[in-house]
Amino acid sequence: MINVNRFFIGVISGCLLSLFLPIVPELLWLIFLLCLILICIYYRLLFFTGLCCALSLWLWQVQQHQSHTELLLHLSEPWLKGQVVSIRQQDQDFSRFLWQINEGPLQGYLVRMRWQRAPELLGQGQDWWLKVRCKAVRAPANPGSVHIEANAYVLGIIGNCVVKDGLLLNADWDHRQQLYQRLQQKIGDLPSFSLITAFTLGERPFSDELWLGLQATALGHLISISGFHIGLLFGWVYGLMLCFAKMHIQLLWCRKAAPFVALFAAWYYSLLAGFAIPTLRALLALALTVYLLQQHRRLSYSQSWLLVCGLLLFINPLWVMSISFWLTLYAVALIFLFVWSYPLSDRSDCGVIKHALKFQAVMTLLMSAPTLLFFHGIAPLALLSNLIFVPWCSLLVIPYLLIALLLELILPAEVLWHWQLADLLLSPLQQWLMAGASMDYWWLLPAQTVFSALCIALLLLALFFLPAAAPKYRMALLLLPFIFLLWPKAAHWQVHVIDVGQGTAVLLQKGDRGLLYDVGPVYGSFNATEAYVLPYLHYQGVRQLDYLVLSHADTDHTGAFAEVLKAYPGVQLIADFDTGFPQRPCLSLPAHYLDAKLWAFRSQFQTEEGNNSSCVLAIKTAGWQTLLTGDIAHSVEAELLIAQPNLKADLLLLGHHGSKSSSQLNFLSSLQPLLALNSAAANNAYGHPSAEVLGRLALLQIPLLNTADQGAVRIEMTEQQLHIWPYRQQPLPFWLQKQ
Repeated sequence: MINVNRFFIGVISGCLLSLFLPIVPELLWLIFLLCLILICIYYRLLFFTGLCCALSLWLWQVQQHQSHTELLLHLSEPWLKGQVVSIRQQDQDFSRFLWQINEGPLQGYLVRMRWQRAPELLGQGQDWWLKVRCKAVRAPANPGSVHIEANAYVLGIIGNCVVKDGLLLNADWDHRQQLYQRLQQKIGDLPSFSLITAFTLGERPFSDELWLGLQATALGHLISISGFHIGLLFGWVYGLMLCFAKMHIQLLWCRKAAPFVALFAAWYYSLLAGFAIPTLRALLALALTVYLLQQHRRLSYSQSWLLVCGLLLFINPLWVMSISFWLTLYAVALIFLFVWSYPLSDRSDCGVIKHALKFQAVMTLLMSAPTLLFFHGIAPLALLSNLIFVPWCSLLVIPYLLIALLLELILPAEVLWHWQLADLLLSPLQQWLMAGASMDYWWLLPAQTVFSALCIALLLLALFFLPAAAPKYRMALLLLPFIFLLWPKAAHWQVHVIDVGQGTAVLLQKGDRGLLYDVGPVYGSFNATEAYVLPYLHYQGVRQLDYLVLSHADTDHTGAFAEVLKAYPGVQLIADFDTGFPQRPCLSLPAHYLDAKLWAFRSQFQTEEGNNSSCVLAIKTAGWQTLLTGDIAHSVEAELLIAQPNLKADLLLLGHHGSKSSSQLNFLSSLQPLLALNSAAANNAYGHPSAEVLGRLALLQIPLLNTADQGAVRIEMTEQQLHIWPYRQQPLPFWLQKQ
């Protein structure tokens, strides 16, 4: 077993090493790695064998993913045959779903589909011939959001496609789609319908308030079907089968069948969840457990953890990029450590309850370290929420919902009482989530590096699990890392260029207060305000938004600004066009905002609601000047220089997203910016920023940060220097930043 441990430690090390590679090596390196594997096997160097195996598998999968992506993108509006593999999400204009190609050289890969005016009968399990137009997987990148490109590698998604035409080959829905459709028609009006479908089918049609409630209460892990739910069902069914075996001698066969019946139940639950990756990982771990039980092999906790982690990464090394994968393994490691350090000695009812409460408190506290790392904040309600609702859902809600689902398959279609009871059981959770959403229960903490978060996690583990003569002192020491993190720190001015795609949204922030300049675009039923801007404000801890400046009336700047007014009722709206809300003109902005100086400009010769009517805003903070120019063209740039001949800008947001009609050479040379910023979408149809503007910037040696390449850009200003954090240069894996 020691040799197996060394091999899997090597596999884990190789997968972790892949995150830090600056580039993806050429496929020829695979030959070199295979030779190293043979040499390591010959000399029985099992650690290095596992490491090289992991790197070989990783390299092969990444190269295959990239080559198939290129093949898809170079097909000119191809007809492809495949199957719908997710329940479609419907908005006003498009149906969105996952589609698996099942024929040709791209067989087995997934694409994200958008289909305008899709047929009503479109559902999971159907086979279609589709004519598609595809783009590479690319999305705005902001801190606190999903790393879309990494997630595409994990899921095997090679493109985002739009359906141009389609031919139905097989109209039958699969079992999951039929259940979802039946529940939607039958109980879609129940208040807890979204929670019912989340627990039973893994579908989460949540409102914005419900998502905020999940973050504020730290119960997101409880709602999405994951390894916790699969393992819980396995344990319930396994225990139930053992109880049957004790009831009568003729039922002794239940003892032998228990692990297989429990594994089948876990498989069916995974099927209902659409075989999401967390459920697949849990199934593999449970299958390994059943195998070891049948072989009468007993492993230590550390051996079990290494075996599960190493085997999962050996099966798919790309799972190393999944945050949920590491959160799950971290949680499993904590469970093993707790069981090893604190075995249950008092088996009375009171003793079991105390032990369970202690376990939940320890898990909540120690899970705060990865929360700091990945989400840069802590929910103070986490401990109370988990103490109440983890037992509530584990012991009552989830078992009953699965029973209700079974009853749904047996009872007549018109019977509703079993779902009404489910709605009653979920009512406390629903009300708790909505209460959490209405209050600002989220503490933003300083952004943590991987090293600092790891140090915090190790300190928490050491303080808790090392022997201590006085437990009360130990618990007090546990709070030290959080006291350090929560200690008030000097608030500096920050400028955030939020990545909203082809549009503009800039946040000026100091502490928990801010000024927002534009809110991103609206395209059909999609709006970047709700998708990117409001989550970004919440993530950065902006609790008081004082001003919302809408530069001009174009929808790529105004977005869904009413949602900002709703989220921040005290905000003052600044706009020079009719918004339908109480507002003030651009030139009425105060000269001072906190300790910053503001200066606004609007062309006197542009009366129409066009690009040249944009409200230009100059902001001086900590000795640095930022100039936000909206969409003004060269004529207004000249007018601006006449009005302010000595105008300078350390930070310049390029006009009109880098269009060649803006950012003229004389304008740039007069402002002499230290850094140019631009907000544009990747591969946008307008060619922004234009080659002419890039040439002017290069001529004047002005560096450019473009959201299409860098993601969101955060700039912190002190009197001494500017600290710049382009988001895409921070997250792992390093090699993906080059894509």
